[in-house]
Amino acid sequence: MIAYSSGLPRSLGVVHLQALVDTLSPREVHRFRHLTAEGLSFYSGEVQPGNVFFAIHGTRHNGSAYAAEAVKRGAVAVVAEEALNLPCPVLVVRNARQALADAACFYYGNPSHELPVVGVTGTNGKTTVAHLVRQCIEVEGLTVGVIGTNGMQFAGRNLSTTNTTPDPLRLNGYLREMADRGAGGCVMEVSSHALAQERVRGLRLAAGVFTNLSQDHLDYHGTLADYAKTKARLFSMLQPGATASISLDSKWSQVMLEAVRDQVHTSTFGLHPLARVRGENLRCTLEGTRFELVMPRGRVELLLRLPGRHNVQNALAAASAALSLGVSELGIAAALEGALAVDGRLELVGRQSGVQVFVDYAHTPDALEQVCSTLSAMTRGRLVVVFGCGGDRDRTKRPLMSGAVARFAQIGFMTSDNPRSEDPEEILDDMAKGVNGSASHFYRVVDRAEAIRQAVREARPGDTVLIAGKGHESYQVLRDRVVPFDDREEARVALQTRGSRS
Repeated sequence: MIAYSSGLPRSLGVVHLQALVDTLSPREVHRFRHLTAEGLSFYSGEVQPGNVFFAIHGTRHNGSAYAAEAVKRGAVAVVAEEALNLPCPVLVVRNARQALADAACFYYGNPSHELPVVGVTGTNGKTTVAHLVRQCIEVEGLTVGVIGTNGMQFAGRNLSTTNTTPDPLRLNGYLREMADRGAGGCVMEVSSHALAQERVRGLRLAAGVFTNLSQDHLDYHGTLADYAKTKARLFSMLQPGATASISLDSKWSQVMLEAVRDQVHTSTFGLHPLARVRGENLRCTLEGTRFELVMPRGRVELLLRLPGRHNVQNALAAASAALSLGVSELGIAAALEGALAVDGRLELVGRQSGVQVFVDYAHTPDALEQVCSTLSAMTRGRLVVVFGCGGDRDRTKRPLMSGAVARFAQIGFMTSDNPRSEDPEEILDDMAKGVNGSASHFYRVVDRAEAIRQAVREARPGDTVLIAGKGHESYQVLRDRVVPFDDREEARVALQTRGSRS
C-alpha cells in the first residue's frame, strides 16, 4: 500500500512512532526506538521504504508470515497480534484490523470529521442510492464524492476500487483528498464485509442509510440473521447528532432500528404508509415512474426517470438522507427528477427491430426478481433473460436465482458470471435445480458472449432482453486469469449483428 493511495504527496504522510503507540495503545512494544515513519501498509508486496507494516489475519493468510519480507522491503516497524522476532520495533495489539483502521484515521488526520459522510448499506440498491444522494446534495452547489462499487468518483476523477468499500488506508486517503479540496460531502457504500472487517471503524458519519436485506454472502456470514446483525453495526457506530435513515419496507428494519444509539435521529422511508418519507400512487413505465413524493412539509408529484418500484424505494432513501443533511425538499424533488441511471443499473443498451436490451447488476435472488418483475410488467412481448452465478460464493442462492427468472421470463439463458475456481458446468448444475417444472424455456450456454448473442438473436419484435449479473463490470474472473468482458459491449455487437440480418 503506497502512503497516499489517493495520489496525495508522500511528504504529507510523516508520523512519529511514539504518536502511533499513543494512538494504538498496544499490549506490548518490542525494540522501540524513536523514529519517523512515512506511510502505512498491509500488503507486503506494496511496502515502501519508511512504511509501518500491519500484519493482518485474513481469511486465507496471516500477515505475520509476511512481516519479514515487509521489513526487507523497507518497513521500519510492524504492528501484529503476536510478538515477532524482527530487527525493528514491533507493536503487539489485540486486533490488527482495528489497529489498521485506527492508525489510518490518525495518519490522515480524521478527514471524516471535516466533511459530512453518508454511509449506505443493504443488500441491493446501494450504488443507485449513493449516486442519488450525491445529486441531491449537489443541488446546493456543492461538490460531492462517491465511493462504492463503481469506484471513487470526485471532481472529475474516477478511480476503480477492488472492493465496494475500500480498505481503511485507501478510504481515509480518499476522504482526506476530498476534505482538502473543499468537498461538500462524500457518500459511500458500506458492505457487510467492510463492517465485519473493520474497514469503516473510526469514521464519523453524518447519516447512515439502510436499503433492504435479502439472501447474499451467506458463504461468509452463515445465516441471514448474522448478516443482518453485521449490517446493523453501521447504525451502532453513529454518534449523537447523526441520522439513521431506515427503510420500513424491509422486514429487517427493526434490527437496524434497535442498533441506533441514544441521541441519534431516526428517519424512516419507503412505500410503507407510516414512513416519514414515502412514495404514493406509483405509475410505472419503461421510461420511468411517476409518483407522489411525500416529505414532512408536503408532497410533490414527480417523474423519476429510473424505471421500477425498486428505484422509487432508492429515491426515497436518497431523499431521507438528503433531508437529514439540510437539503431543501424542493431541491430534492428537482434533483430526483433530473437524475439519470447509474452505469449498469437497468441501463438501456439499445433497441433494434423492436427488441430492447437492458443490462443490470442484479446478482442476488431478490434483485433479480425485482428487475424481472419490472421488465415483465412493461413488456409487450416476451422477457428473455441472460444470467449467471459467481463461483466460490454462496451456492444456496443459485437455484433461487433461476427460480426468480422462471417466475417472470419466458426464456432464460443460464451462463457464466465470474466462475473463478469453480467448473462453470457445475455452477449451471446448481442453477438448473431452480427451474425444474418451470413452463419457461431455459438454455445452458457456458460462454457468456455466446449466450448474449443467442438471446438477442432469439428475441422477436416486442420482446425485452435482460442481461443480468455484471452490470458496469468490464471483466470476467476465470480460473487462472481475469479477461476483459463488458455485457454492454457484447449486447451492442449482438444488436448490430441482428440489425444487419434484418
